[in-house]
Amino acid sequence: MFFYIYIIVFVVVFLVVLCGVLFYQSSKNKANSNEQFEINRKTLEYLQTHEFKFSKIFYIMDSHTYNKENSYKKMIVADNENKKICFIDYLSKNYYITKFEEFLNYELYENGSMITNGGAIGGLGIGVFGAETIGNCKDLKLIIRIKSITTPQVAYEIISNHMAGMGINKSAPLYRGCISSLQEVVSFLEVIKNDNLQNGTRAGA
Repeated sequence: MFFYIYIIVFVVVFLVVLCGVLFYQSSKNKANSNEQFEINRKTLEYLQTHEFKFSKIFYIMDSHTYNKENSYKKMIVADNENKKICFIDYLSKNYYITKFEEFLNYELYENGSMITNGGAIGGLGIGVFGAETIGNCKDLKLIIRIKSITTPQVAYEIISNHMAGMGINKSAPLYRGCISSLQEVVSFLEVIKNDNLQNGTRAGA
């Protein structure tokens, strides 16, 4: 008799905790996505009034903006005509406009370990985009390295403290969506880096 009571109590407590976690995550996602929307709006307004040509806007899905419109997602904005790129630090709510030639490198970290970077051995196909789909991702971030003393890097938090730290299963659509949105960004950064390397080689020849 006591065994069945124990089971019932355990199930009830588990459901209460699960509902609490889901409610917390939903509230957090809504607050963060709304904040990102406002940061994006202000950044685009500034760029529009300062002769920044919108050649391409890269939208990066994160754990807060799954199934959200692009306007809520993290952004990287490129101006191919003037060879400029705008990175946004969503933690400090600042944007940084740099020349293509000032971009140095990128690194992608998952669960505290670097899984790929610009020019990494194995290339893009064997890097993050060929990563295993087993286990959970608790932390995923993109680090942009810039040739700047005041702002040497900009971090894009893609997955962080999701589901109270339990993370996201790597086979889940949310995780695959985040990885997919990163692929286009990283491919673009690879093009810039390779151009910078070639221009540097020609300049030093």
